[in-house]
Amino acid sequence: MDIDQEYTRIKALFAGADEKQLALLDGEIMEAARLRIELDDMHKVVSKSGLIKINPDNPQRQKELPICRLLPKVRANYTNIIFKLSKALGVNVDEEDLGMGEYE
Repeated sequence: MDIDQEYTRIKALFAGADEKQLALLDGEIMEAARLRIELDDMHKVVSKSGLIKINPDNPQRQKELPICRLLPKVRANYTNIIFKLSKALGVNVDEEDLGMGEYE
């Protein structure tokens, strides 16, 4: 999925909302789409590299990878924007609609 497809998907979640409000918040919808695509990309990295590296000689020695700290921040930013959009546009959005199940 690309940013334009995600933008369209998110905007469709708010179908029926006031058109002027929707136009006013268009930039936030685009930002949410960018963050979602970024999350997808980060999830691909995590699926390959994991969140930590474990020393094969000494499993007690572990190193947290940078993505381990970044992923929760991006996830929180995305969720925050979606919930703010939901509140501003008067539309209830379930967590399932956010598509965040795979990140939990």
